[in-house]
Amino acid sequence: MTELGILLYQSLRFAPPFRYAPVGVEVDEFRTYSELIEESFDLSISGLVLAETMEQELGTSPVFRPFSPNYVWQPYAGEVYNPLMASPNLKNKLNELLAVS
Repeated sequence: MTELGILLYQSLRFAPPFRYAPVGVEVDEFRTYSELIEESFDLSISGLVLAETMEQELGTSPVFRPFSPNYVWQPYAGEVYNPLMASPNLKNKLNELLAVS
């Protein structure tokens, strides 16, 4: 997934104009434009790219850095795979091992 995120960022550098781009977020963390505006007090989404006009409108924090001309971002941290969280089967096997103790 991290590799796909990097490829998307490479594409965004030359993409047609856009307002914002969240990369590497789960579906339940996705924000529509109106949700992003409403929650502008907490824009701590790693990898979020904002148009500078939107950044000025929202008054974002200093964690945003230049991304490309007219865009800023919070640098992407990549994805972390937690197999015990993603697989109930593996989690059950671990729990069985812990129960033996």
